[in-house]
Amino acid sequence: MTGSKSVAPLVLTEQAMLDQASQATATIAVGNVGVTDDALSARVTISSLTGHKFPSGVGFRRAFVAFTVLDQNGETLWESGRTNAAGVLVDEGGTPLEGELWWKDDCSGYAKPGERPHQPHYQEISRQDQAQIYQELVSTPPDSPEPICNAAVEPAGELTTSFLSICSEVKDNRIMPKGSLALDDRREIARALGADDELAVDVGATGVGDDPDYVSGGGDSLVYRIPLADLPAGKRPASVQASLYYQATPPFYLQDRFCTAKGDDPERLKFLVGHLNVDGTQVDGWKLAVVSSGSVAVP
Repeated sequence: MTGSKSVAPLVLTEQAMLDQASQATATIAVGNVGVTDDALSARVTISSLTGHKFPSGVGFRRAFVAFTVLDQNGETLWESGRTNAAGVLVDEGGTPLEGELWWKDDCSGYAKPGERPHQPHYQEISRQDQAQIYQELVSTPPDSPEPICNAAVEPAGELTTSFLSICSEVKDNRIMPKGSLALDDRREIARALGADDELAVDVGATGVGDDPDYVSGGGDSLVYRIPLADLPAGKRPASVQASLYYQATPPFYLQDRFCTAKGDDPERLKFLVGHLNVDGTQVDGWKLAVVSSGSVAVP
């Protein structure tokens, strides 16, 4: 309201967003670091500071963990959650991870039709082509005359980023807020509000197996167990580090929009993405660093 006589509003807003991400979103820590004759292991724990699922908002937003093993010179020996310059999660050879790109390069069809490829929710990671991604993934209706779509339906269609095409949930391992209620308690509240069980089911998690972190919420922890044989020959691990990153617009979302949407809107989006230079910014590499554990020594 004060214009140029006060702090520049865009600068103030940008800094407020960065402060929110780094100070009031989550913490990440590395513990139980140890080495046996054949493996290096460590437990990574993310604690949520939010009162809702993280990440929140539109379903295609995602967060992921980068876990790095370093030598005494700070050189990377092993990494889960590495990305290329476009923000695509890749393995040690630069190949996109399973589920990072849904379509063939020319958009002529799904890369793996009918398979709904994605990174599952992990409780243990041991390879560089595995990454812990916190996200919601949904699928289209099955190919049937009268498909049934709700929170309890098993996925049968293809993965989609179109809100109008959502039929069922494939994965939702977004970190739950602390104090999350059990399903039976959610059902009781839903019925008291005059809603059905679908509301109670929908606010929970999907595809997390028996992970105890999703019972009462508040965070997530997983173990990284790296075979020493997978490290470069003659290199000794000196430290490890875990970082939490956020992507408001992941590469798979852009690819799906460009391959499926028609008209002026996707063309406008393609123009904006193609002309946006993020080099040297807080989202260099198309990812925002939320928080890091810092370097933790390997005993």
